[in-house]
Amino acid sequence: MSHPLWYTRHMIMTDNKPTYELWFLGDRCNSLVKCRKSFNKMLIDAGELMRCGREAGLSVGGIEICCVSADGCDTETVWHHNLADDKEKKVTR
Repeated sequence: MSHPLWYTRHMIMTDNKPTYELWFLGDRCNSLVKCRKSFNKMLIDAGELMRCGREAGLSVGGIEICCVSADGCDTETVWHHNLADDKEKKVTR
């Protein structure tokens, strides 16, 4: 497998469009051209990864959706979830 940063830059350079990237536990899972439809798909995929992480009993790591500029120089986190936060959220009455 090629290096994720190289692959990201290579893909962006050939398409020359900003993208959304989905990262889970430090691995890039998906990359789509930036639009509302692709962001919605990333959120659905992120929800599935959250479910899988909980079922596996993970207590560290996270899920992140980033927006990467067309030239690959600017990256912005647009959504994230830390699996450690699941343990801290307890309902008290």
